[in-house]
Amino acid sequence: MAKQIRTAVVGAGYFGRFHANHYSKNPDAKLVAVVDADEARGRQVAEEFGAEAFTDHRQVLDQVDAVSIAVPTPLHFDVARELIEAGKHVLIEKPITDTVERAQIITKLAEERGAVLQVGHIERYSAAYRVISENIGRPLYLESYRIAPWKKRGVEVDVILDLMIHDIDMIIGLVGAPVARVDAVGTGVMSHKADIANARISFESGCVANVTASRVSYKTERRLRAFAHNKYLNCDLGERKIFGYSLRGNPMTQGLSAIVTEKIDIPQEDSLGNEVASFLDCIKTGKKPFVDGYAGSEALRVAAMINESIDEQLKKVQGWATQDGAEVSPAEV
Repeated sequence: MAKQIRTAVVGAGYFGRFHANHYSKNPDAKLVAVVDADEARGRQVAEEFGAEAFTDHRQVLDQVDAVSIAVPTPLHFDVARELIEAGKHVLIEKPITDTVERAQIITKLAEERGAVLQVGHIERYSAAYRVISENIGRPLYLESYRIAPWKKRGVEVDVILDLMIHDIDMIIGLVGAPVARVDAVGTGVMSHKADIANARISFESGCVANVTASRVSYKTERRLRAFAHNKYLNCDLGERKIFGYSLRGNPMTQGLSAIVTEKIDIPQEDSLGNEVASFLDCIKTGKKPFVDGYAGSEALRVAAMINESIDEQLKKVQGWATQDGAEVSPAEV
């Protein structure tokens, strides 16, 4: 049997527990440690999956080869930098960090140290993404909706970094071209950060994506619509079903017989299991991660562009706010 990769999870919260579970089950890994500043929580997860509990990631540097980082986003950079400097391979939950500059620093550092740096954009490891990418080539227009009811978890960041970034990364992967322009609107509803947002992303290839995310909706929905030459797909990511149409002839002469209706069921797979398995395989084989530091940095860069556009829009709105009972233009504020 090949030598197992010694692993640890830093952050024993909601996602951290799932990472620990997958390491404990994967034959290529041995879960050695679970780290959490909350000693009781870390111990509980560690005991559940047969590992040892610690309160500081520095305590496990000489015991592990690879680490999943599942701490709050503002802590990603410091934890990842220290682990990579120590020569550890890192799987870091999305977003890679809280700023593009920090993302670029740890990406370069991982290259210098020869460490695998993989970013946990889980949708790219899903069966849904695989099926969509196999069935749509050179998309011309994309629409995505990712909406959910309010939860306290994840509110340390805005809805762009919390939810929308999943679709940003997935769409960048499907389009395969640099982003040229972003126009966005958004606002806070339940928090002081944006809780709902819509962005129009234009790519250098000519493709355009309209992306909506909300964490203040009354229902949960994850949907992607993709339009390409002679092809249309409507993908319900929550129900794992894809409906679509393909043009296989000339509808002007053949009528409806030229249009083929498609129905594709997305296989039931554990996306995080795929993600962890891919990370371990990259460590063993030296392969480049499917979502590496550069991909994570690009998704974060586009997210930052969206936030900048939202800020500009809000300033414009505030410029038309009522002042002393009368509406004023931005020039008068």
